Amino acid sequence: MPDNYNGTWEMESNENFEGYMVALGIDFATRKIAKHLKQTKEIVQNGNNFKTRTLSTFRNYDVDFTVGEEFEEHTKGLDNRVVKVKTW
Repeated sequence: MPDNYNGTWEMESNENFEGYMVALGIDFATRKIAKHLKQTKEIVQNGNNFKTRTLSTFRNYDVDFTVGEEFEEHTKGLDNRVVKVKTW
């Protein structure tokens, strides 16, 4: 079982996020907005089950998953892709 991540987490900083977004093929306008966002992540953990909520002035979205199980994430907060996560 992973450590206890329950709580509300505030982003303090990020480095080279724009370069990361360029590598993902994110469009110019979305990159300019996203690089200035300060996100808050709310996490509720029950053993290996996670419920996460990402909050920002741009978009809010939820992701629920179980550690060790494959799941799909819809990147609604960034570029609206569907990403399959195989491990965590």
